Amino acid sequence: MIDARSLAAHVLWRVCTDGAYASRALDAELARARLDPRDAALATEIIYGTLRVLPTLDAAYGAHLRRGADALEPLVRAVLRVASYQLLHLERVPPHAVVDAAVGFVVRERGRALAGLVNAVLRKVAAQRPSQPRPPAALVAPTWLAEALIDALGVTRATSFLAARALPPPTVLRVEDIAPEARASLADALRAARPGLDVREGAVSPRALLVRGAGDPRRLPGHAEGRFTVQEEGAQAVGLAAGARAGERVADACAGHGGKTTLFLRAVGASGSVTALDLYEEKLERIDAECRRLRLPVSALSTVAVDLAVGVAGLEGRFDRVVVDAPCTGLGTVHRRPEILLRVGPDDPARLATLQTRILANAATLVRPGGTLVYAVCSPTREEGAGVVAAVTAALSDWALAPESLALPGVPPDADGILRIGPWNDPGGHGPDAYQVCSWRRNSAPHA
Repeated sequence: MIDARSLAAHVLWRVCTDGAYASRALDAELARARLDPRDAALATEIIYGTLRVLPTLDAAYGAHLRRGADALEPLVRAVLRVASYQLLHLERVPPHAVVDAAVGFVVRERGRALAGLVNAVLRKVAAQRPSQPRPPAALVAPTWLAEALIDALGVTRATSFLAARALPPPTVLRVEDIAPEARASLADALRAARPGLDVREGAVSPRALLVRGAGDPRRLPGHAEGRFTVQEEGAQAVGLAAGARAGERVADACAGHGGKTTLFLRAVGASGSVTALDLYEEKLERIDAECRRLRLPVSALSTVAVDLAVGVAGLEGRFDRVVVDAPCTGLGTVHRRPEILLRVGPDDPARLATLQTRILANAATLVRPGGTLVYAVCSPTREEGAGVVAAVTAALSDWALAPESLALPGVPPDADGILRIGPWNDPGGHGPDAYQVCSWRRNSAPHA
């Protein structure tokens, strides 16, 4: 029977060698292992904590290797990483239990020779154990990213962005009823159905509920009735800030699975329409079923599979509002998806900024005269935010920046016209993913 530490090592091995997403791999392993809640929580803390401070862990055990950490067999390296995290950061786990569990796992999986190496290295790491081990106070970013964050956000916001956040990451619900009392009503219903469930209101979206310990959200009360959608709070805030209004024709560009599409359908009502555009048709095909669960008018929805980096499928000038949540590095999600730090390098923000600029240039042709173009990106970097905004503003004639059109009460745009959403919006440490949002308005008629 697998235990929490072995499960954590196996998940980390998959993340680092197969490119698996930590959350999905963890959920799959927990479903198979059927650990009790305490052990499941320990496995979750080990995996996310390890990924958040990998550079310091690799340095800690790597100092005791003759050939360096990169030469290790991948599963053995995963074991050393999760064991080092426990030894250096978790007070409640006795050192001997950590070492014994790691050695036993390697014996079973890779044999006694490698287990001897693990034993020797971890005993030396254990000798470095602090007198009072504590979870990391901040995510450990590579030097290039730490410098990029300060450049883009300033020291205060960059520090808030990297600061440690509660584990596990919450499941975030978007309450579908827009009445002010609806969020509190759903929260009460969840607590009544699941006594002890941790439910709190979001800091930025007035429709967000942050839920921990919920398990499969499809089993929560209200899901079958369409009372909520699972959507991260920053993504909710972007959708609300876009400001879709009743009766409008809205294009949700780069729509993905349609989280914002359903929000826009609710906003435009029966007199409006929403067109979801995405490169991947299989994603668009899922939106119809979600609309039906949410009791939304599918007659107001259309979907178009199109590569917006190339063209717009003949839809020029049809929309009052076009929202582009552009493909990006995803660095704004790093607390929920710390494995991103293994996959994004210093050249990626600029590379993706070029793609975003090309997509926005095409998306602008979808907007009717007098209409609005909204750009959102789930990254805090300058290249993917201010750099793209500057390039697009310079390239689009007969357009003007329109920060006043961004409708997110309590979170005004910065002086450069860009709305920046992130962990700094919630001093309690439960804030949303980091997004940058900008808006332009097209002139009603071309200049003579």
